[in-house]
Amino acid sequence: MANNRVLIVEDDEIFIQLLERSLLDAGYQVLKAYSAQEAQHILSRPDADFGVVLSDWVMPEMSGIELLKWIKQQPHLENVEVIMQTGLNSSDNIREGIEAGAFFYITKPFKKQLLLSTVRSAMIDYERRKELLDKLSEDEHSFRLLDEGVFKFRTLDEGDFLITRIAHICDQPEIAMYLNELFTNAVEHGNLGIGYQRKGELLESGKWEEEIQRRLQLPENRNKFVRVHLKKMNDELLVRVEDEGRGFDYAPYLKFDNGRIFDTHGRGIAITNTHLQVKYSDRGNKVEVRLPVKKDA
Repeated sequence: MANNRVLIVEDDEIFIQLLERSLLDAGYQVLKAYSAQEAQHILSRPDADFGVVLSDWVMPEMSGIELLKWIKQQPHLENVEVIMQTGLNSSDNIREGIEAGAFFYITKPFKKQLLLSTVRSAMIDYERRKELLDKLSEDEHSFRLLDEGVFKFRTLDEGDFLITRIAHICDQPEIAMYLNELFTNAVEHGNLGIGYQRKGELLESGKWEEEIQRRLQLPENRNKFVRVHLKKMNDELLVRVEDEGRGFDYAPYLKFDNGRIFDTHGRGIAITNTHLQVKYSDRGNKVEVRLPVKKDA
């Protein structure tokens, strides 16, 4: 794990010590802030380099949700994953947090194993998004010549490579990064058959990436591909993604479900849908989105 630094933001001294001890035992580097204002000061430093911020929701003077909104407004922090600790489990609170950029939640009092698996999942997401953005910064303009084409890939890395090329011709490259959720689902669930519950177990044990590599090498999966059809239409790029899996009941995943909100995964498609208007078809192994294209692309 390239970045293992976590900032804990919590005004309860006993609780912050419990969090710190659990994370230190798991090998994370930990800094503490006893208020949202202190967290702002730490995160504003030139050397601030955190993969995850673990913040309480209810704090005096400045709440965790206000801190979250501030973090997402800072260009150097917008990709940091924020985990909200909360006892507020109403749908309105949850939606407010997600709309502000909180991808993960844990409840108080926390269970150590759930805490660690949630932080681990957040770190994985942070690293993958960081790698995508690093690749995006490379000079690559070949897709500016694209009018229509069909591409195929087997692995998550190959999918990431394609996403960065697509992003180069998009009017909002960061929006194209949400294709990552659809590409990942097509590989792990579609072609490799990793179900929802099994993925949760793999994330909890830290063996998700290892299991993906193992399944990719199985004889029955070696010739399975995800196919991506791209077509420019005026100021939009139509992206169709098709995997070779059996499909799934996609409808529940297009919206936020309070029953899954405290799981370590399962919200990616819903978040993507808020940005890209995801449209599934057939049995769930085909999906399409439209991306705005640069005028000079």
